[in-house]
Amino acid sequence: MTLTQVSGKSRSVLWKGKPWIVPGVVVRTVVVFVVAVVVSWFELSYDVAGMFRTYFSGLGLSSVQLLSWTALGFLLIWALSLLHLALLRASSTYVLRDDSLELRYGILTSKSEMISPSGFSDLEVVRSVSDRILNSGNIVIRTQSEEEKGLVMTRVHYPLNVAARIREVMSRPIVRVEGQEPLGQKK
Repeated sequence: MTLTQVSGKSRSVLWKGKPWIVPGVVVRTVVVFVVAVVVSWFELSYDVAGMFRTYFSGLGLSSVQLLSWTALGFLLIWALSLLHLALLRASSTYVLRDDSLELRYGILTSKSEMISPSGFSDLEVVRSVSDRILNSGNIVIRTQSEEEKGLVMTRVHYPLNVAARIREVMSRPIVRVEGQEPLGQKK
């Protein structure tokens, strides 16, 4: 547990996370590999390189060269598909403190959204079948000012556990007595 200083008071970090991209990386790798194997099999079975030599006489392309170009193309497709996941992980951070939830987004320009218990309205965990198998999902947080769309924490690992921790912090009543710390905070 780490502590941060805010105006002389320490605030402990209860949970800190980033989007969990491992399942996405695995799925995209498997899909690209399977499609590359099927396309390569098709190229070899139907002698696509021979068809190229027949129709484009100036293009002396062997089967090995065609397979190499195919592999290079699929490697590029794979790398580009993983770029999105890498950017998502690099640009998003979620921090749950004992008195607020902070969502930080961005690489070149950053945006930080703080949700306090007084502004918290509703929390929803969205999980597909594959998300349930991989124990991941999205957490949608609605505030009193944003009832419709809400703030989304994407690709959270163990989303039910994280949602329970968020509910615990956000459901704590805020009672302030003049000259004392808010209820639930310790000096």
